[in-house]
Amino acid sequence: MKPNASNHKNGHYSGKKDALYMDLRMPFAVCALVGIVLLCACALIGYLNIPSLPLGWFALGALCIFAVTCTVLFLVYLFRFLRLREALTQAEHVQTDVYDMFRYVIDVPYAIIGRDGVVKIINSALQDVLGYHTPVCNIRLSEFCSVPIDIITVCAHGAKANAHDSDLLPEGPVTRLGNGKRYELQSYPMQIDGEEYYFTVFRDVNGLLELKEQAERDNPVVVHIAIDNLQELTQYVRANYREVSSRIDQILQDWAADLKGMLREYDRDKYIAVFSQESLERCIADRFSILETVMNAKIGDNSFPLTVSMGVASVSGTMEEKERAAYAALEVALSRGGNQVALRRDAGGSLEYFGGTHKILESNSSINSRVSAGVLASKIRECGNVLIMGHSNPDFDSVGACVGAARFALSVLEEAAKQGKKSLPDVHVVINRSCDTFRTCFAHLTGLCEYAELFIDREAGMNAVTSDTLLIIVDANNRFIFEAPDLPGSVQNIAIIDHHRLVKEPDFATFLTYIEPTKSSASEIIAEMLQQTKYADCLQKEEANLLLSGIMLDTNNFTRNAGAQTFEITHYLYSRGAHTGVVREFFNQELEDMRTASAFDSAARIYRDVIAITWLSIDREPSPEDRIAAAKAADSLLSLKGIEASFAMVLMGDTVAISGRSKGEINVQLILEKLQGGGHFDVAGAQVKNTTLQGAYELLKSAINEYFEYDYKAEDDK
Repeated sequence: MKPNASNHKNGHYSGKKDALYMDLRMPFAVCALVGIVLLCACALIGYLNIPSLPLGWFALGALCIFAVTCTVLFLVYLFRFLRLREALTQAEHVQTDVYDMFRYVIDVPYAIIGRDGVVKIINSALQDVLGYHTPVCNIRLSEFCSVPIDIITVCAHGAKANAHDSDLLPEGPVTRLGNGKRYELQSYPMQIDGEEYYFTVFRDVNGLLELKEQAERDNPVVVHIAIDNLQELTQYVRANYREVSSRIDQILQDWAADLKGMLREYDRDKYIAVFSQESLERCIADRFSILETVMNAKIGDNSFPLTVSMGVASVSGTMEEKERAAYAALEVALSRGGNQVALRRDAGGSLEYFGGTHKILESNSSINSRVSAGVLASKIRECGNVLIMGHSNPDFDSVGACVGAARFALSVLEEAAKQGKKSLPDVHVVINRSCDTFRTCFAHLTGLCEYAELFIDREAGMNAVTSDTLLIIVDANNRFIFEAPDLPGSVQNIAIIDHHRLVKEPDFATFLTYIEPTKSSASEIIAEMLQQTKYADCLQKEEANLLLSGIMLDTNNFTRNAGAQTFEITHYLYSRGAHTGVVREFFNQELEDMRTASAFDSAARIYRDVIAITWLSIDREPSPEDRIAAAKAADSLLSLKGIEASFAMVLMGDTVAISGRSKGEINVQLILEKLQGGGHFDVAGAQVKNTTLQGAYELLKSAINEYFEYDYKAEDDK
């Protein structure tokens, strides 16, 4: 017997029974060989003519031998044929019994489906699931299954018989059948009478999926929590720190208990919490209302709210990896100004933010500045050269911060050189030397020989990079607005010092990220770092004036975002020879600047009663100074009665630059973040590419509406 194996190629089954036949070539060959031998023997006897051996009798004997040989061979093959036929009959009976058992007894639902999506036959198990009374259906698959025939076709031709031997979770399409359970479809192609069908098994995976979903719901989430401003607030109101701290602790404990989680305080005003993914989804649904709950816990009669920040990690991995991710997320939340939640769902994904709609109190502590200055000084001593960079189209704050950082680096390196530790490395500031702001500042520095060749352009900056270069980035944390956006990718040792809220995590590694949104300006941060070190007396009068100009610019002459630390740093700059009378000369306007300001004022519009929006006409010839004029226009609009925030737009080629300002009630940074911009609570900016002025105006209004919808919803939920 020989099976017809060609019908099973590529997983296809013909449906025809295998033929049973005997291969008689072997017995025929043996008989032919015996006959030839006997015939040759007869011929030899006849040729020799032996008298004692008559040819006739010899031939008769040979014929008898040939007949007996053939009879024995064919009897043997007949016996074998009968045995094989009996075995085949038994196998066919067994196969029929197995088929009947698989179809009627074993609880494995299956169906035979045509290419046209019509179900031809189902077994009794699938009948029970669907409630059908007959195995012959001839109904559309779509009547009880949500998986289309196209998907079944693709899966059938790519299916493997052992696809799930080591993986219990479904790999194929899953559908929910009439009994409410979910089934995975495993399909295999068949050829019956030239037509293609699909043998489709419905594998019950409902229990496995429920276990998987339950495991996902129970997946632990780690949260780092920090109270932003408790110490600062207790300095201004008559309240006992321990009493207030205990009150906030109870609020957080109740919140964790409601989420069926665990909360522990591991340091002063710092907590770690663990709860399930299901509880996290509740928090996301109510947009972390715990932020508002804490803010409503006012201290005494003080109107400034108490706030908390959280870093949440819902990533896969070990508890240690979750804890590290949560702590990193908390640092980002704090660098964005606090009073918000930073949520990380995937290890390599971006962060999601909740809250941040209220401004937090400025910290009066100089500890961060002192520690950051120490870390930076240590790295400067080890480096081969120092590059300092601000943002493109620099303003006085960017230039002032760059000059202050340069003085800090020069002082550290000069001290190291005097001690004989190393030769004096180069220090350079990468900046656009063609802009008017830089020319004004550089003219003020002409008396200092250190700055004669200290400023270089971006190309020279890229050429100055070596393996041990140290890069200090000031007044910016978004690569999009760096003076040399490609520079961080070429440097290993990078420090960021900024006062703008972090829009998103940098795509490069840093050894120091000192972002303090409560500070008025980057110049204030750099000046404070200098003040907190032994290099405080190294600051020159001209440098102090530039740092003061940066502070005056970002505080609008100390009328906005100027806290106690701002005036303390101003006093330090005054002690180093700075004077507001000199700095005011930097801000003197040209006649064309006045005309530009008038054009902004004439185009102003009020939106949503509390927001002013203005722009420059597209008919006006654009100027490189329009962005600075837009910032001034946004500042000016805040003086309007009833206005809480303002935005000024200017078209520069195919890009619309937007400057945003706020009095402290509306977070312009959150609004402009929706346009891929950033900044901090009451000073922010954005650049919208490939659009018109009208298009940017519509996008800005949409972002404002989205901000207000969330803000009003939060108020309604209180």
